[in-house]
Amino acid sequence: MPSAPRARRKEDARARILDEARRIVLEQGFEALTMRRIAEAAGYSAAALYLHFANRDAIARALGEGGMRSLLAALTEAAAVPDPVARLGALALAYVGFARSDPETYRLIFMEQGFAASALGGKDEAGAAAFQLLAGAFQDLHRAGRLKPGQDPAALALTFWILVHGTASLKLTCSAFLSPSEEDLLATALDALLNGVLEPDPTGPNSPGRSIRR
Repeated sequence: MPSAPRARRKEDARARILDEARRIVLEQGFEALTMRRIAEAAGYSAAALYLHFANRDAIARALGEGGMRSLLAALTEAAAVPDPVARLGALALAYVGFARSDPETYRLIFMEQGFAASALGGKDEAGAAAFQLLAGAFQDLHRAGRLKPGQDPAALALTFWILVHGTASLKLTCSAFLSPSEEDLLATALDALLNGVLEPDPTGPNSPGRSIRR
């Protein structure tokens, strides 16, 4: 087994390589990411890079999976809210809050052209788990009979993701034209979505906007 200092040096080297790869993608685009360019930026020889990663795609995959794990962690606490309508409000805030607190990671995994397909290739377990947290709220609404007839929980989950991703990405790229806060934008959009698909709830309001607007 490698000694502790040797293992630590290896971890530090991997982290430095990933940091430089991330910077290259964000500054120059995914197409600019090459093993030679990463090696130069990290201060290693190209041959040394292959001791840590098999190829460029392996580096991209590590970056993508790390970003998705961070998103999953950000959503997990919100997913514990018992009521599915209130949960959707909490998930929306957590999702946009992740993009706001770590915009570089969000841009990397969702907004860099060509990156997600190459880095994740449809096999991202953390990303699938994160989406399932969103979908779970609509599945719970369906099981409780709170969705109107003909509503598809899977399609609604995708619509919800489009809604929160649109809010997050527009706030990152066009904030000058979106003066309302993320909370106000989400509350209005979610109320519009859910008012159209939910049956009246005799136990309380079908409005996540109340919990989002603080």
